[in-house]
Amino acid sequence: MMGRKKEKELPLQSLPPKHKSRAEDNDYKESEANDDPAVQQLNISDESTEEVVIPHTNPLGQWGNQIQFVLSLVAASVGLGNIWRFPYLCQQHGGGVFLIPYTLMLFLEGIPMFYLEVAAGQRRQKGPIGVWKEKSPYMAGIGIGNCVVSFIIGLYYNVIITWCLFYFGNSFQAELPWAKCPVDNGTVVKECELSDSTTYFWHREALNASPSIEEPGVMNWKMTLCLFSTWVVCYLCLCRGIKSAGKVVYVVSIVPYVILTIFLVRGLMLPGASSGLAHILTPKWEKLGDPQVWLDAATQIFFSFGVAFGYLVAFASYSRHNNDCRRDVLLVSFTNYATSIFASVVIFCVLGFKAHTNFNDCLMRDRLVIADYWGSNISSVNDSVVFEMCNNPTDTNNTIVSVINGSSLNLECCQLTKLLDTSAQGTGLAFIVFTQAMLEFPAPPFWSVIFFLMLLTLGVGSQIAIIEGVITTLCHIKAIRLRREIITGIVCGLSFLICLIFVTQAGEYWVKVFDAYGGSLSLMIIAFFEAIALWIYGIDKFSKDIEAMGQKKPNLYWIITWRLAPFLMFAMFAASIVGQIIDPDKYSAWRADKGESVKVEYPVLARLVGSFLVIIVTIWVPVVALIHAISKRRRNLQNEDGAVPDDDSGHSSNEVDDLSNELPLDNDDNGQGETSSTIPVLETK
Repeated sequence: MMGRKKEKELPLQSLPPKHKSRAEDNDYKESEANDDPAVQQLNISDESTEEVVIPHTNPLGQWGNQIQFVLSLVAASVGLGNIWRFPYLCQQHGGGVFLIPYTLMLFLEGIPMFYLEVAAGQRRQKGPIGVWKEKSPYMAGIGIGNCVVSFIIGLYYNVIITWCLFYFGNSFQAELPWAKCPVDNGTVVKECELSDSTTYFWHREALNASPSIEEPGVMNWKMTLCLFSTWVVCYLCLCRGIKSAGKVVYVVSIVPYVILTIFLVRGLMLPGASSGLAHILTPKWEKLGDPQVWLDAATQIFFSFGVAFGYLVAFASYSRHNNDCRRDVLLVSFTNYATSIFASVVIFCVLGFKAHTNFNDCLMRDRLVIADYWGSNISSVNDSVVFEMCNNPTDTNNTIVSVINGSSLNLECCQLTKLLDTSAQGTGLAFIVFTQAMLEFPAPPFWSVIFFLMLLTLGVGSQIAIIEGVITTLCHIKAIRLRREIITGIVCGLSFLICLIFVTQAGEYWVKVFDAYGGSLSLMIIAFFEAIALWIYGIDKFSKDIEAMGQKKPNLYWIITWRLAPFLMFAMFAASIVGQIIDPDKYSAWRADKGESVKVEYPVLARLVGSFLVIIVTIWVPVVALIHAISKRRRNLQNEDGAVPDDDSGHSSNEVDDLSNELPLDNDDNGQGETSSTIPVLETK
């Protein structure tokens, strides 16, 4: 951004035509400016490169309309976790009873923190650094932490999108490549024979997985091309800011619901769907006494809402100053909540069908064993015979063995409930379990195409938000005087180079390291600092800021939950640390000789990398606070000749923000605690 120049005041009506057109190009239309009570005047400089100063307006633009803003929040918050994480948690933690802690955490943690970030961004019309610096100069490091953690999460999140793109491309075949095991010289490949076709395709054809994280192996060139393509798409969606991203959200926020509805209609017609729904909805009340259930509910809400990523602040900063953000927050929150339940119904309709199919196959195998022993036709052995033998074994060891005429038969004796309990989450659900279930559908390629299209749109919607949080922060830093297109290109290009580690044979293992440390623990710490920053700034003062935007003063619900926020964030972090101490993180390493994954503890190198990720995210808060304290102390010593020292809040009494002199942050702050965005008229970002 250009430096400040001597300015003269002109009324709005005297703005020259060329300035009006430029203002319109940047979404700052004259009518909207007049409607905003915060807009008092325009200042035009005498120099040839004139500047327009518009209070409470983001210099990087505004949403074309509020529908774009709401859809962007929906696309950002409703992501892959709603599809492959929430249903798994319901299945593991008591079915429908999991909704009790989940709903409670929604109101205690999710909605209040969501509203905090959106309201703060809209009020100050700044990126994360400017918003948190305004709360307290000591807390400006939170904005940098938001930027770094979003960058880290964006790295591995885009790799997941890459995997979806790979499967999406392979779905356009008459016979899906994971439908059958490959044959080598007339013999089924041993690795596939030991597992199954979908598991083999995922670990060998897609990932070419190595036995451990310490064996990176070679790069997967197919995945590398897909990775490059996803970063190109990310650049195209973000290079022009909300002008381009605002158009994309119409697709990425709506298409997933259309596809989910298609799957729901098809799923309800499948045999076994009712069993899947009964399994997921039947409450197991004893689970409420398990602390892990409550922790998982809290963390799922936390990550699903995108708290501490920074993009909520960034998106809100592009909104109109007098927008009813509370309405938008509640609308998006309940949309997210309903989507998780909707997705669970769809997923377990399909998983119920898969369990039903596997159960019938299991019965058929047991009938064949019995018929072979009897020397009769399989038609003479019905299901009731199998049930009788499995339920009344005559051996004394409680093993699944039935004794017939002195001989024993090893029967599988499958149970439908156990098959339903054997579920998966994350990549296991999407790329193994669900792909296997779709093979039983009529026209499997069609269902595979729309399923992975849904995952792609969900992933791209969240990825746009994550990287937008990074770019918005960089665009508000004084020292960076590059156009947005160049900044976006640098971020995407650098990200692609770093992501090459994820397309090696150990790539999936490193994704889990980045997710566990850089994307989980780091976010909890940053969210804790955000809640502390609100305390320092003052909840009452923040409530008045909300009133200043023409909204109702936050009621007692908001006040109480904001006061509880630091304790909830700290409790989540402490519980996670204790959990890791009691049961250290492990990863599933693929063993080709066994055709299965085994749990292995992370080596020292992986833990060191994980610790480094946490440090580079959280270190900025104490570092920036220390820099501010030192500069404040130095200035007070220099002003002992009569100048009034800083007040206790940390803000300079002479309204000069000393932190801006020490760190090149927040290029749209006028140093007076108010937003005054400087927009170059002749060259606007």
